[in-house]
Amino acid sequence: MSAERGPSRTTALAAIGAGGVVGTLLRAGAGALRPEAAGRLPATTLAVNLVGALVLGLLLGLFARREAAAGRPRVLRLALGTGVMGALTTHSTLMVQAARLLRGGHTAAGAGYLLVSATAGIALAALGLAVGARLDRAGRTP
Repeated sequence: MSAERGPSRTTALAAIGAGGVVGTLLRAGAGALRPEAAGRLPATTLAVNLVGALVLGLLLGLFARREAAAGRPRVLRLALGTGVMGALTTHSTLMVQAARLLRGGHTAAGAGYLLVSATAGIALAALGLAVGARLDRAGRTP
């Protein structure tokens, strides 16, 4: 990363790390508030991942044009998007939970969990991106 177009490598890593701490605490809090029950649809992980997809799309929509147009540093996007949302959402837990459902004889729940996670996640990320871009355009209109 050049000094003109973005943060230093150290600043970028610090922003991601700080955001990661926040995202990890949010994820742990969600799990503590609503623990997953064995053999049932992992609703907490599903909700966290879907909210994360929506928020990440929203952030990218809000920040992408502003950064490109103004040559602004990407520190906030790195902290919130890569750090917070990266730590909050969890693809590995999704896969482990789906495998447990499938191996435990809950084939429909496991397959449905994977299908809903993927399709709804993509749809929510696209919605967030569109809304973020629209908000960005509306915020720049005099």
